[in-house]
Amino acid sequence: MRAQDAYSCIKARRTSREYIRRRVSRSVISKIIRAATLAPSAHNSQPWLFYLIDSERVRRNLVDSMLHAWEVAMTEDGRGSELISVTLAKFKKRFISAPVLIVCALDRSLLYFDRYREEGRKRYEEILGHHSLAAAVENALLMATALGVSACWYSAPLFCQDAVRNVLQLDKEVEPAILLTLGYARSKPRPKRIRPLALILRTV
Repeated sequence: MRAQDAYSCIKARRTSREYIRRRVSRSVISKIIRAATLAPSAHNSQPWLFYLIDSERVRRNLVDSMLHAWEVAMTEDGRGSELISVTLAKFKKRFISAPVLIVCALDRSLLYFDRYREEGRKRYEEILGHHSLAAAVENALLMATALGVSACWYSAPLFCQDAVRNVLQLDKEVEPAILLTLGYARSKPRPKRIRPLALILRTV
C-alpha cells in the first residue's frame, strides 16, 4: 500500500452525526469490524467485544435507558431543565435515526490482572485495555472511511454503564465504553482544524 493512500484515508476521516436513509449492508459492517480486530492490543489480549444493535426494540430500550441515566446525572449536577430537555432530545434523535448502532466494550476477563499484586498496577492494566479498544475503534473508523461510510464515536456508555449492561444483559466483566453510529453522511463535514505540528511535536 502506498503511503499517500494511507494518509489520504486518514485525512478523509471525519465525524458525521446525521445520515441519509440508506442501509449499510451486513458485509460492509463485517469488514469494518474485521478491520477493528486487526488493531494492536496489550499482550495481544484482543480485549474487545462489539454489539451490533439489530433489533429495533433493543435499540429503543438501550437509548431510553441511557437517556434516563443521563437525565438523573444531569439533574444531580444541577443542570437546568431546559438544557437537559434539549440535550436528551438531540441525542435521542441521533441514536434512533442512525442506520447502524454498535456498542464497543472492553472484556476485562481477557486482561492480565492476576500478574499484579498492587492495585495501582492493576489499574494500569485496565487502562491498557481501554487503549487497545480505542485502537480497534480507530481501525473501524478508518475502514469505514475507505468504504465510503461515515461514523461518529461517542463515549456515552462510560457515563451510563449499568443502563447499557442491563439492556444488553452483559456479563459483569464486560465494560461498555464506546457507542458507534454508522451510515452515509447527509452532508459533507466541515474541514477539520488541526493544531500546528510545531505546537505538538517536541524534540527533547
